Amino acid sequence: MKIFLTGKNGQLGHRLLEDLKKIHEIIATDRNTLDLLDTQLIEDSIYQVKPDVIINAAAYTNVDQAEKEKDLAYKINALAPEALSRAAKELDIPIIHISTDYVFDGTKERSYVEDDEVNPLSVYGMTKWEGEEFVRQHPKHFILRTSWVFSSLGDNFLKSIFKLVQEKNSLHMVDDQWGSPTSVETLSKAIQIIIQYLDQKNNSDVYGTYHVTSDGKTNWYLYTRKILDTLESFKVELKLKKYDLHPISSAQFPQNATRPKNSKLNTDKFKKIFMAEFSHWENEMNDTVLQMLK
Repeated sequence: MKIFLTGKNGQLGHRLLEDLKKIHEIIATDRNTLDLLDTQLIEDSIYQVKPDVIINAAAYTNVDQAEKEKDLAYKINALAPEALSRAAKELDIPIIHISTDYVFDGTKERSYVEDDEVNPLSVYGMTKWEGEEFVRQHPKHFILRTSWVFSSLGDNFLKSIFKLVQEKNSLHMVDDQWGSPTSVETLSKAIQIIIQYLDQKNNSDVYGTYHVTSDGKTNWYLYTRKILDTLESFKVELKLKKYDLHPISSAQFPQNATRPKNSKLNTDKFKKIFMAEFSHWENEMNDTVLQMLK
């Protein structure tokens, strides 16, 4: 298949490019080759390439900065997906669009399913929700909501903590925000499953919104403790000791953007329809840390 991929230099885009180019023809773009603020350019580029499927892995992901750059976040997270979806509809091809757990407000006690009511608490969450709605205007869409993405590349929580625990003598981490750390390998696997399904069946019954995360859940404090444990098991010399890692509440750690207290996503729908299984986040984190230590 010929695949048009945005965000090739992001942590997910990079992983997808490496995985998909082994089998498919990939037209991969970044901010230098495709200006996501130019919606006409986006459409023209797709019309010129005429791909079989579009994967939108590009996004404005700085949650706190989005509170100050609302217009920019809206253009990248909402208007760019609208242009991608409009071109996909014109060419009658599927689009795979990545969204976020932050479309929910976190007040639900159990894991969120795809049909739960959204209520974003931040500009980032709102613009991602608006992007979803634009993508849904084209029937042939897959919207994959995910959470707490990590890899050995790019900017993410795991890499930040990996550095901090080797430099800091103490840390305070929030312990009342729960979610599922998700590796780019899990996301790439899910997208490859969809691509393979489309290549074989092109069944319109499977289009829609899905939740895709690694298995298991945690909070930021426990996540950091697990990173500490993992690094210690690999004999990494650390300045930070376990007793110098302190749990705090969200109220004690004010940020520009409000985060949901619970953003755990239920992945049963994807697993059932595509007969898929995902690894536990702790196992995938261990693998990622090993990559980072090489």
